[in-house]
Amino acid sequence: MSLITFEREFFAGVDVGQVNDWTAVAVTEVVRAVPRTGIHFGLLPQATAEAKETPLRLDLCHLERIPLGTLYPEQVNILRDLLRQPILGEVQTYLDMTGVGRPVHQMLKAAGMRSLHGISITGAQGEAKRQPYGWSVGKAELVNRVQIELQTGRLRLGRRLPDVDKLVRELKEFRAKPTANGHMTFNAREGQHDDLVLALSYAVFGALRPRPVQSIEVRFAS
Repeated sequence: MSLITFEREFFAGVDVGQVNDWTAVAVTEVVRAVPRTGIHFGLLPQATAEAKETPLRLDLCHLERIPLGTLYPEQVNILRDLLRQPILGEVQTYLDMTGVGRPVHQMLKAAGMRSLHGISITGAQGEAKRQPYGWSVGKAELVNRVQIELQTGRLRLGRRLPDVDKLVRELKEFRAKPTANGHMTFNAREGQHDDLVLALSYAVFGALRPRPVQSIEVRFAS
């Protein structure tokens, strides 16, 4: 009998658009190995090591742009209906609170959305910082993490998903540009969009956050 089993969990990222920009949502399914419950206590170290050595997998399973011109209250209804589907379970949702995202975050909270985490994009290139509302994180860390996960093969894009070709194009068009004060900015090329790649980056960011330690059922020798 295998000493490990696989847990599946869903993470969503929402990039809230301005009036003339799309609001995009990406949902990833995370598959990770964990020690099987009920194993003998003496086998727990081996099971734990095997789980750590088994690569985590990230599968992009939903990608969507909400049509331009959709009012924010209706966007909230669309997001709520999508993210409360039973198949997703207790989906962890990471939503951009920069600019117009803050009132959308508040409306989703009022609509009963649980496990909702805010993200505030900063110009910093340092590590993400925990905040009362969620996280503050630099755009460089967000997008670089997506690119790394794609290059290692852990992140897989569903090729039949609507807009996935646009997502790939956005990733190719993302550029780093130095500012006058010597810092770097990370944005889509002028005239291009980055809503899809940012929505995906929020979902990946959430999926790769450290998880709290959970208890494991073990059996002792009689």
